[in-house]
Amino acid sequence: MTELAAALTAAMRDASTGVAVLDTDSGDWARHPWPEVYARAENVAERISDDRAATVGLVGDPTVEFIAAIPGAFLAGAAISVLPGPIRRADPDQWAVSTLERFRSIGVTTVFGHGAELTLLRKHTDAPVVHDLGQVAHPRRSTTYQGPDRAEVAILQGTAGSTGTPRTAQISPAASLANLRGLVGRVGVDQRSRLHSWLPIYHDMGLTFVLVAMLGRAELWQAPTRAFAGSPFSWLKWLTESRADVTAAPNMAYNLIGKYGGSLSGFDLGNLRFVLNGGEPVDCEGYQRFATEMGRFGFDPASLAPSYGLAESTCAVTIPEPLTGLRVDEVAVTAGASEAVRRYAVLGHPIAGMEVRCNAEQAHTTDVSGREVGEVEVRGSSLMTGYLGHAAIDPGEWLPTGDLGYLTDDGLVVCGRAKELITVAGRNLFPTEIERIAGEIDGVRDGCVVAIGTGEASSRPGLVIAAEFKGDDAPAARSAVVARVAAQCGVVPADVVLVKPGALPRTSSGKLRRLEVKRTLEGANR
Repeated sequence: MTELAAALTAAMRDASTGVAVLDTDSGDWARHPWPEVYARAENVAERISDDRAATVGLVGDPTVEFIAAIPGAFLAGAAISVLPGPIRRADPDQWAVSTLERFRSIGVTTVFGHGAELTLLRKHTDAPVVHDLGQVAHPRRSTTYQGPDRAEVAILQGTAGSTGTPRTAQISPAASLANLRGLVGRVGVDQRSRLHSWLPIYHDMGLTFVLVAMLGRAELWQAPTRAFAGSPFSWLKWLTESRADVTAAPNMAYNLIGKYGGSLSGFDLGNLRFVLNGGEPVDCEGYQRFATEMGRFGFDPASLAPSYGLAESTCAVTIPEPLTGLRVDEVAVTAGASEAVRRYAVLGHPIAGMEVRCNAEQAHTTDVSGREVGEVEVRGSSLMTGYLGHAAIDPGEWLPTGDLGYLTDDGLVVCGRAKELITVAGRNLFPTEIERIAGEIDGVRDGCVVAIGTGEASSRPGLVIAAEFKGDDAPAARSAVVARVAAQCGVVPADVVLVKPGALPRTSSGKLRRLEVKRTLEGANR
């Protein structure tokens, strides 16, 4: 078997810990020891081998069978691709057709699913073959599965697609294992650890979180993402029930809890020692507000852990040491004729095997005074072999990420995306800062704002802000956004477009698609 499969086998077969999965109907947790999960994985691997499948797909809520299918694919030497289920208000049949098309386009020949998703997928295809996880991933096992010794790809991970056409990163078994070991070592995960996650497993952060628990022989408490989406404050209940010391979420979750959690009571967060913030830009104020509000439940602000990663590097790139807390770099940013102070989260140092540099030659901004801003580039043992259908990346090659940032003694700082940089009257603006400011206006939904530059090639370029709005006085909100942004950023928005909640396009992992909004607004203004 591959080195990845061998490492997971050694960890799972003799572990005294396991995984607890949430039953959303009853609200109860069902615990399964890792050795049981491994037996289920062997049965999945056997089915994959019988199908002679080199690439398998996985869809559904994170049941124990679903979780077992992941190492099952690795045991069989197959690559795995996890795709999201249908979202609310989406046409189920259209979801099934598009999901199957996506699977076929990346070479998937065997799909595993359960529940409603299984029925929908089987309704629309004979190929790829769709198996019922409940029937395949059972715990009964009398022999030891013997898989292949080699595999070129372990994970086919979709990129976020927030800045262009989504692509598929090919992650080798060695790269995946290097990333997992780097995380286990940096965070300090072992058999005493208790990890909790509601992250989607189709996202690199959610998938990696599960695998870190497996490799580290840790106790894992896994809830479906839809359970968090339907009741975000349940996250605090789950953390209390699990007594978790490690958890992770994107920035929007911390903002939501910190902003609206003032009246909550009855939780215990005193066990948390590593609370990772990743997957999207870190809002220092919102993250700190979360820590302050949760302090009454015993939360230690030193457990805050803002981090940086990308699918092309399996998941993690930079992670702070445990109990470092939120470190902030305050810098002067040019705003018209004056300077404004901006606060950026420091995202820690690279994990073992990874390197980071900021290439100033590839940057087109001088906004951050006293810092050499460049395009963030990464290389190392966790890096993908290349995008599916594209040329392979040479070992040791620096990969441009499209992010702009700089390095400090405490680690990496990311300012924004190069492709999303807004140029107005010769000045460069980071959209995340504008979006944060606009999101403070009453009625504007926090985390549901997009700032773009339109018409850069014309004689009158401008800053346009699109925001989801839920309020009674839209004209007043527009005026307030214009005034606040002008005062704090030194640029008067050319337009503020308010749309209904849920109208702004997002990726499957919830990131706003800025470039899609830009194309839509530019098309409407022609």
